[in-house]
Amino acid sequence: MSLADQPARRVGGGKPTSHFIYQSIYAAILDRRLTPTAKLDKNTLGRIFGVSGWTVQRALTRLAEEGAVTLEPRQIAQITRPSEQQARQVLEARLLVETEVIRLLGTRPAQARLSELHALVDHQRACLADGDGAGLIEQAGQFHLKLAELAGNTLLLEFLRGLLSRASLNIALSRGAVYSARTCEEHLALITALEAGDIAHATQLLIDHLHGVFDRMCFAPTPTADLHAAFKVRRTA
Repeated sequence: MSLADQPARRVGGGKPTSHFIYQSIYAAILDRRLTPTAKLDKNTLGRIFGVSGWTVQRALTRLAEEGAVTLEPRQIAQITRPSEQQARQVLEARLLVETEVIRLLGTRPAQARLSELHALVDHQRACLADGDGAGLIEQAGQFHLKLAELAGNTLLLEFLRGLLSRASLNIALSRGAVYSARTCEEHLALITALEAGDIAHATQLLIDHLHGVFDRMCFAPTPTADLHAAFKVRRTA
C-alpha cells in the first residue's frame, strides 16, 4: 500500500495531528493532486482538516524542511517548484551513500534476504499495471532502502531515508516520466549482480540507474518577472 492510499489516522479518534496533515499533503504531491506552485493557505487547510492554524503550520514547516513546500515571511506557503540544481545535489548525495551501501553488501553475505528485493520489484510491476504513479515512486524508494537495510549500517539507512524523501518529491513534481518498466529491469539487473557477488558491476549498474533517473526528470524553467528577459530584448546603454 502506498502512502497515498493509506487511511486517515487520528490520535484517539480525535482531530488530525500535524503528522497526519503532513502525510496527507505529501501523498497529494506524490499522487500529483498538488502541483508545483500550488498555494497552501493555512486557514483553508485548517478548515479542511478541522484543526488550528498552528497544527497546519507545524506540518508545513516539516514539509519545508524536506524541500516540498516553500515558506516565505508574510507569504502563503506553496508547493516547491523543483530545480535541476537541487535535484542534482540529491543525486550527488545518493551516489555517495548508495555506492557505499553496495560496497558494504559485498562484505555481508545476505543471499537469503535478497529475495525481499525481488518482492519489491514485483510490487513495482503491480503499481505499473494499476497505473499507480505514487505507489511506484514509493516502491522504487523502498527498494533502495532495503539495500541499505541489508548493508547493516543504521546511520546510512537513516541518511538515505531523508535523501529518498527529497528524491521522491523531485520526481513527483517534475514533468518527466521517470519510472517505468525500465526501472524494474534495472533493479533486477542489480539484484542479479549482487547474487553473483560482482560488486564492481553492481556498483556501476547503480550509478547508471541513478543517473538515468535524474536524466529522465524534466524541470520547468524558472519564471521571470523581467520583461527584457521574457522577450529577449537587449538593453541599450
